[in-house]
Amino acid sequence: MIAQFTPAGEILGPETQIRSIVLKDAPDLPDGEYSLVDTYCTDPSCDCRKTMIQILHEGRYVSLVNFGWENPTFYLRWLGTLGDRGLADEMSGLSIDFSSPDRVSREGILRLMNHLLNDQWTSMIKDHYRRIRTTIKPRNITRLSPRISRNAPCPCGSGKKYKNCCL
Repeated sequence: MIAQFTPAGEILGPETQIRSIVLKDAPDLPDGEYSLVDTYCTDPSCDCRKTMIQILHEGRYVSLVNFGWENPTFYLRWLGTLGDRGLADEMSGLSIDFSSPDRVSREGILRLMNHLLNDQWTSMIKDHYRRIRTTIKPRNITRLSPRISRNAPCPCGSGKKYKNCCL
């Protein structure tokens, strides 16, 4: 199952910023306004410590960038037995996502993101992630009790079958 990534503003409210920048005469990106929307995983069992940043140019979705702020060793542990060093290295830092529409230069987007991604923005991303994690903790999810078979021992402890006791 692929995790759902949701824009921070949809979870944390309208005070969450969308970064915008206007480029003119950039060597490998078209001129115009670029909006950067940070999105976060809403799977309560996942702690991937990353954001996926949707890049829009003049309102059109043009690229998808991953940013993992932990070191490769963290992602290698997070991946468990399925992990390899190359994937862990890719998860750490900036990379273009495999599902990116690539409507503009990948190299240009990575150069732009490396230029924009400073300590202040990284700190804001980590804060959004922390706040979103507390919003979607498993305790906020209602779980149904497992269904008891008619022939299973009754959970009341009587020793009788469920169908002959509490059903």
